[in-house]
Amino acid sequence: MAATELIYVYGICAPPPSSLPPLPLGLEGELQVVTEGAIAAIVEPGLELEGLQADDPRLLTAVLSHDRVICELFQQMPLLPLRFGTQLASLEALKQHLVDQQPTYQAKLTALADKVEYQIKLLPLDIPLPPVPDGLKGRDYFLAKKQRLHDHTAAQAQQQAELRTLLEELHTAYGPSVDGGSPAGEAKVYILVERQRTVDLQQWLEAINTRVRHWDITLSDALPPYHFV
Repeated sequence: MAATELIYVYGICAPPPSSLPPLPLGLEGELQVVTEGAIAAIVEPGLELEGLQADDPRLLTAVLSHDRVICELFQQMPLLPLRFGTQLASLEALKQHLVDQQPTYQAKLTALADKVEYQIKLLPLDIPLPPVPDGLKGRDYFLAKKQRLHDHTAAQAQQQAELRTLLEELHTAYGPSVDGGSPAGEAKVYILVERQRTVDLQQWLEAINTRVRHWDITLSDALPPYHFV
């Protein structure tokens, strides 16, 4: 690896063992491991981002490839994933960065070593207005429409109460979550779960689904800890 090459960084890890399986292909070339003391980085040397960023289709492909690489690496080792576009000016700059940030990276790797991230997406179900009974006239018709609006408003309030309760239970069971910034009406949260509790999480959500009437709840596959690094 040339000392003056730009160094594209995918993530931070502990120095991997020599028995590590072959690394996945990067955005355009082969990946390498750069070790400095008790910390290491997974990198792709010589990657030119400027050309990618000037071409929207290539940029989208690169973003998806970055995510693919992170996910494949995460299957092999505990990893602190870095954002798309993380690049250092040289090998020396990378090594100095690893020296400077080693205590921080080591602490995060220790805290996240046995954990995976999950996205929980909650989509509100439509609450249609109930029909007004046929044949009503005058005051009876007016009262029926008023009652219909009242029932609809109550159902919407119950929907939001269900969401608040669910998020409180999620926090109690699995600790802090990160708001995913969903469109209006939807909810998307990210949680960090110990690998051995994955089945517990799935069973917990199945139980929640049996009593939540107004939300469609979906659970992502296990993800690297993007939102907790």
